[in-house]
Amino acid sequence: MKTTGIILLVIGALSTLGGIIGTISGRDPNLAGLTFVVLGGYLIYRANQKKADAEEKKQWESGNTDKK
Repeated sequence: MKTTGIILLVIGALSTLGGIIGTISGRDPNLAGLTFVVLGGYLIYRANQKKADAEEKKQWESGNTDKK
């Protein structure tokens, strides 16, 4: 999920940059790449949260087995 997020973030950044350059050259504004930037950022955030939750769960489980 993190790899997909990074890929979408890069594609979105390049697309947004292309849209900005196109707007400067006189075409209609096209900032649809921002959607990919937001989606990529969200996927990276979720991957990091899942990793943190898994580590927390592992610590909790190992803490309970030590008490038994």
